[in-house]
Amino acid sequence: MTARKLYERYASAVAYIIVETPTGDESIGSAFHVGEGVFITARHVVDGNKILHVGTTVSRHVPDPKGSVTIHDKAGKFRYVPCGEGTLHSGPHFHPNDSIDVAAIVVDGLEPPTVPLGSHLDDWINDDAFILAPVVVMGYPPIPFSREPLLVVARGEINAVVDKYTGGHPHFVISAMPRGGFSGGLCVVEWDFALGVVTEALIHDNKPTELGFMSVLSIEPIFVCLEHHGIIPTEQKAGWDRFWG
Repeated sequence: MTARKLYERYASAVAYIIVETPTGDESIGSAFHVGEGVFITARHVVDGNKILHVGTTVSRHVPDPKGSVTIHDKAGKFRYVPCGEGTLHSGPHFHPNDSIDVAAIVVDGLEPPTVPLGSHLDDWINDDAFILAPVVVMGYPPIPFSREPLLVVARGEINAVVDKYTGGHPHFVISAMPRGGFSGGLCVVEWDFALGVVTEALIHDNKPTELGFMSVLSIEPIFVCLEHHGIIPTEQKAGWDRFWG
């Protein structure tokens, strides 16, 4: 699927999260919808912070077999997804291992499309199968002088798959430039599923984020987090159960 089609399909599924830090400052991160109001983000976006706002900024007609809208130049049924702000229902729900940078929140009042999670669990990731695959990254890094959050979209490719010597799950190294605010955002691969969640810039010696490598944490810890809290959406649960019974 082309980058443009991925953007059209999933831009309205990516949300901003505005938080208040313990020092009283405001900060912004990103999240994406995996079904039934459940959004995935990076743990460090919400851990220890007060969630002030969760919302989307892109309205779309998205494919939906149950939709009631027909668009004359496109096949299939669609539904209209308006942008707006939701209400935090529950969370944040953290991965049971506090060193894993994954969290989930449940939000009411938004009806975005669902981003399908892939089936590339840790033991099944074949590095060569992913190298140079095109991806699209979407999130809300703050843009200077902008009056409001704006969705930022970057096209890239997978440059490497790394098992960090500090431990944890595989990370995909993406060619797009890392920026603060992309954390928790969506990386979707050309095969039309989420590669994983944007977590951190891989850098040395506390250098600026932009001098590091953008990394995307794979999907197994996302599933573990959702299962631990009993919030795996029905449309994602079938795939997880198929692999783990």
